[in-house]
Amino acid sequence: MKRAAIFVFYDNNGICDDYVAYYLGEIKTVCERLVIVSNGSLAPETRDRFLEYTADQSDLRVRENKGFDAWGYRTGLMHIGFEGLAEYDEVLIANDTVFGPVYPLETIFSEMEVRDELGFWGMTQHPAYEKEDLVTRNNPYGYAPEHLQTYFVVFRKALMESEVFERFWRKLLPIDIYQEAVGKFETIMTKMFSDEGFSWDSFVRTDDAATDDPNFTLYCPATMLREHRFPFLKCRVFKQDTLTLNAGDQPRDAFDYIRNHTKYDTDIIWQSLLRKFDMCDYVKSLSLSYVLPRDCVLEPDLSKGRKLPKVALFMHIYYPESAELAAELASRMPYGADVYVSTDTEDKAWAVRAAFREKRSLSDVVIVENRGRSESALIVGMAEIAQRYDAVCFWKEKVSKQVDYHASLGWGYKIDDALLGSEAYVENIVQLFASEHKLGMLCVPEPFHAIYHWVPGHEWAANFENTVALAKTLELNVPMDKDAQPVCSFGGAFWFRPAALKKLFDHPWTYEDFPEEPLPIDASLLHAIERIYPFVCQDAGYYPAIVMSDKYASLEYTNLRQYLSIFTYSALYAGHEFDDYLQSTDYVLALSVRPIRALMKRVIKRKMPRGLYVAALGAKRVIFGPDRGVALREIKFRMFRKAYARQLEKKLRRKKKAKPRQDSQNSQNQ
Repeated sequence: MKRAAIFVFYDNNGICDDYVAYYLGEIKTVCERLVIVSNGSLAPETRDRFLEYTADQSDLRVRENKGFDAWGYRTGLMHIGFEGLAEYDEVLIANDTVFGPVYPLETIFSEMEVRDELGFWGMTQHPAYEKEDLVTRNNPYGYAPEHLQTYFVVFRKALMESEVFERFWRKLLPIDIYQEAVGKFETIMTKMFSDEGFSWDSFVRTDDAATDDPNFTLYCPATMLREHRFPFLKCRVFKQDTLTLNAGDQPRDAFDYIRNHTKYDTDIIWQSLLRKFDMCDYVKSLSLSYVLPRDCVLEPDLSKGRKLPKVALFMHIYYPESAELAAELASRMPYGADVYVSTDTEDKAWAVRAAFREKRSLSDVVIVENRGRSESALIVGMAEIAQRYDAVCFWKEKVSKQVDYHASLGWGYKIDDALLGSEAYVENIVQLFASEHKLGMLCVPEPFHAIYHWVPGHEWAANFENTVALAKTLELNVPMDKDAQPVCSFGGAFWFRPAALKKLFDHPWTYEDFPEEPLPIDASLLHAIERIYPFVCQDAGYYPAIVMSDKYASLEYTNLRQYLSIFTYSALYAGHEFDDYLQSTDYVLALSVRPIRALMKRVIKRKMPRGLYVAALGAKRVIFGPDRGVALREIKFRMFRKAYARQLEKKLRRKKKAKPRQDSQNSQNQ
């Protein structure tokens, strides 16, 4: 068969990642002509790269980013021309929203070629649905008919020569938002052509599966790859919150399946994720939390010829009484690893040497200035030394004399166990750096006990702006969003790959760059540095992850279960039942803002100019309507938490008052 293809591309910065180039190369194996349509401008290197796949320069079309993929496809079809389409037996429309193909396209086209009765076909279909949403509201049928998903559709000659085909594309409606692209284009195209007598089918059929949400490409990517020979992995899988339907296992299992059972290079997936995605999304979707055993060493995975890294331990000690603990922890490093300790006076250095004398030999004690605390000790005092190693553990004492003593001890325990839990555990971390060459940083799980209860979901605290400013200083080019929380090691202790932090170490830091004591509780340069580490990793092409021992994981699960149980109980307190966790969360948040909603209602009802009234009403709908954002959810949850705490206190006081009266009644009855 003689085929042409129209490929629609979009990137914020006009950059073509390797996964796109690989896809274009695969398309060229089944299509004689490839027209590339870019929605938005291209970087010069991308333009040159695309021209390697097109027949001539005119087949690379750059247009204004309007109309989403639908109008990009239309541009490509108009470029070939409806008369020109008659030269081809099939025309493929595809876009850059998928990784793959992980199986050869030639095999798929050969299988579908046998079914010559079809007027058009696609890779996957979506069943009909009638729920009211922005998609169905923008659909002329009033519902979403069964349809082919338009990231990959093939039209055949009989359809392309028909009047309905040309009419459909010439009269395509303007599209401004994603829901319009689905409602005005994707969900009507299949039915319109089918109603004119053109039969259709999809390579993968999932219509026999009973499910509340039949979009298997997003919610069941691993199942699609394993059981249906689906050749793609949707990019959106790594942003999709699947907890409403499943256990969140599918994205990770899909990635592992591709890595372990296909020839597709998962490094090109990482390249795109690290350049374009918020780290909280891919760390969550790929479940990048490593739980390693403390009592046994895992079999090393060095199948790809990677060797064990050269490792070192950096320790910063300010309080000499911490030296004994530091020496004990340092003794858990593997044979051949170097150990360096930084401190701020020669007297403390002697105390450190004495504590280490019988536990572990020291490579050196580095005297640093006591300005910038452990952060300056690492990126100024130890920067040059770090470049000699493949992986480094940076440990610091957790002795907080300004806040709750016992809470601080608990956090210190968490840091010590997650970084240096045992000799076997440390060996397992070293092997992890050897086997996962994209791993740049291993973080300690964030604290959420006692006074640190606010940390989960509020990792930025007051440090978003100063971290962004630091990122600009370091010339980092990664996504940073106030609503996308960083995955960092709070407390400033972590394992890292020095190559991943090169930009931070190469910056000409001096001790004078750091604020003098006393430091503010929050929003200082040190707090920004604490949060910038994973972004430096991401910019260098590495990912951050979380690590803990199996012993600590059991404690972590128990604590998190208690944490979640309290929240769930509060959601169900009024006797309501919910379909999933999102509904329960929304209900709790709605409860917390009732007083504010009532106040706004009273304010809006007062006499005011018409324009101001409309603006105030609009603000109320944005804040309290269904489109409220993540930041507002956070505010409302914090308000609810305080209100719920007061409610519990009142309940406990009532119980205490009621108990003596009950005892008195019991004694009288006896």
